[in-house]
Amino acid sequence: MNRRRYLGLATAAMSGLAGCLADTEYSVSAVAVDDIAAPLALDVTPVDRSVTVDSPGTLALTLRNTSEKPIEIRTTGVWPFGMLGLAPPGEHGPDAILLLSDQYEETDRVEATASSAHLDNTPITDTLDGGESVGAQYEIHGQRVADTGTHTLRGYFDAVPLSYRDPDADGWTQYHPDVTVDLSKRSLLP
Repeated sequence: MNRRRYLGLATAAMSGLAGCLADTEYSVSAVAVDDIAAPLALDVTPVDRSVTVDSPGTLALTLRNTSEKPIEIRTTGVWPFGMLGLAPPGEHGPDAILLLSDQYEETDRVEATASSAHLDNTPITDTLDGGESVGAQYEIHGQRVADTGTHTLRGYFDAVPLSYRDPDADGWTQYHPDVTVDLSKRSLLP
């Protein structure tokens, strides 16, 4: 291989790596669920703690009916959790990190792009039988993360995306356990 070709390939390779080295990597360092007194319980487990531009971190959410009776669950977008986000420390507004789910692709009620999101607010209602559980996975994409610290899991558009009721009851009760996700920066260099 001649010198010019070698220098050209080396320059191209270094240019390609320069973009990767500039991207910050994050890690899901902790997840805490402070559940509330309700016939439902929520589990949030990090499946993949590494959050990068090329490879998202993943949270698995499981909702359990802890009672023996069926419970109706109401949400918007996708059932049962809806469209979720992580609100940065001290924030409760539109700056939440949008969490992505494969469920968004399976419905026409949610539209999420790299720079925008849309949610059809038509309620979706389904029943979770006594002792039954339902789950979904949500991804944290590195290009959406702007800050580290303790983030709060909430609905992306509305703070409480999910309500429940006994099938014989008239009114709905909001279900909003306190869930926090700690994001920290990871060093790219050893």
